Amino acid sequence: MKNIQKKGKRWELAQTYELNWWQKRKGGLRSEYYKHSAIEIRNYLEKEHRIISEETKILEVGSGMCGILTFLNESKSRFAIDPLEDYYSSVSEFVAKRDSSVMYYKAKGENIPFENKTFDLIILDNVLDHCEDPVLVLDEINRVLGEKGIIYFRQNTYNCYGKFMRSLMELFIIDKGHPFTFTKRKLKRMFAKYDLKITHKNRIGYFPAWWGELTSKTIKDKIKAFLFITRDKVTYVLRKN
Repeated sequence: MKNIQKKGKRWELAQTYELNWWQKRKGGLRSEYYKHSAIEIRNYLEKEHRIISEETKILEVGSGMCGILTFLNESKSRFAIDPLEDYYSSVSEFVAKRDSSVMYYKAKGENIPFENKTFDLIILDNVLDHCEDPVLVLDEINRVLGEKGIIYFRQNTYNCYGKFMRSLMELFIIDKGHPFTFTKRKLKRMFAKYDLKITHKNRIGYFPAWWGELTSKTIKDKIKAFLFITRDKVTYVLRKN
């Protein structure tokens, strides 16, 4: 019980951090990132010999201000969940970037409010490290993913040294917004548990991220660069066997 309460308090702290992050940037955020990601998803699906049609049922977990699925408008069945949805839907700058035909819900990835095997495509973009219980999130995604469904999964990962350093940081909750840290090996073990096959993958690489932090104007980024606590953003396309 104490462990559950501790997880809950840590997640609430991360949510407060996330909310403050969006509030500080709501006037200057643009949607190009989401548009580019939507194009990337289409390209990956073409490699799978699949296309998004009107009948394709899509879910995005942790959609943020508008979500990638805003720009996958071929589908007429698009659903997004986020625990901060009440906030996003109250900000006119965010609402203006949304496709009004997308159905947005306030919900957590640990408790997805849909029936089993509902979706053909699930999007999870840099969400798992923000969650209260990543294993439960993957349990739920596996539950609502249809047979031969596709998961577009993107996540910041760290090498063993980076994970160790971030574990030390977590003792003092230095990075309030990210309770969890993942290595590529850890993610692959988690995917294997659900019999999810990696069909395509891509990574940014550690050096570009390190250089970006080293040349950043913020002290926090420079400290991460000097300590080599550098992330590698990795994308996996997963297919349910």
